[in-house]
Amino acid sequence: MSSIPQCRIEQIGSATSPLFIIQQEIDGIQHTLDKKFESHQQALDYILQQGWQVQRERPTDSMIIASRFLKP
Repeated sequence: MSSIPQCRIEQIGSATSPLFIIQQEIDGIQHTLDKKFESHQQALDYILQQGWQVQRERPTDSMIIASRFLKP
């Protein structure tokens, strides 16, 4: 059984006429949907209608410091 797709929205096209696409990750495999959207909101609505999850970006530089492992 496959897991729920994790999706992120990416902007393509120019700044004056942007288009948005959905990148999906299912069981560690990346897919790009063929469907294009005129706004970020339309893409987000589509993801939510499908019952998919929006993938949260993981910060490369975390502000969390593992202080319990630091020696005084």
